[in-house]
Amino acid sequence: MDRGNIDQNPAYVEIVPDFYCDETGEPFVKCIECETDLIDSQEQYFIEKAKRRYPNTQETLTIFEFAICLSCTTKLNQSLSQESLSKITEFQTNLLRNSQNSNSERFTASSSSENVLDTCLFTGNRISMCDEYQLVGAFRGDKMILHDLPFAISGEVIEAMSEILSEQTKEEFDGFVSKHFTGPPELQELWGKPKLILI
Repeated sequence: MDRGNIDQNPAYVEIVPDFYCDETGEPFVKCIECETDLIDSQEQYFIEKAKRRYPNTQETLTIFEFAICLSCTTKLNQSLSQESLSKITEFQTNLLRNSQNSNSERFTASSSSENVLDTCLFTGNRISMCDEYQLVGAFRGDKMILHDLPFAISGEVIEAMSEILSEQTKEEFDGFVSKHFTGPPELQELWGKPKLILI
């Protein structure tokens, strides 16, 4: 959250299929909020995906996915309560302090962005063993930025983060989800609503 501009000596690589739009099978081209053309504008943007695994299989269902430009990301973060932002920052800092999966190790050991999506950023647990997880990456044009992103976060960490959110922040997230993701009611009942937006 509130990642700001991360273009400080980043590396640029091809966008990996994990961050392609499920509907088109190709990279995202529009911001979900303002519909800015993400490729031509060359503005920094983020992609987030929330996925859940079908019971007893390795097959996954994408609960939501979106691309959002830096300007809209900033506006979204400004609408969240300072209480929630402070708590989440503290929560993440404490987890990273104890993590063996630090960002410097992730990108000096290998330049493969796909490898870093194999494990939860905070716990080091294999994503393939998680029933639920979310992916976040940063991009500019048709390239992915390697810096402190991309990363994957397991469902258990998402659940813990969601529990410390203020009611105001939960309402903002619910509003964002309701505005952009209006799937069949039976699907929402089966899989539940997303608990947290990470960008």
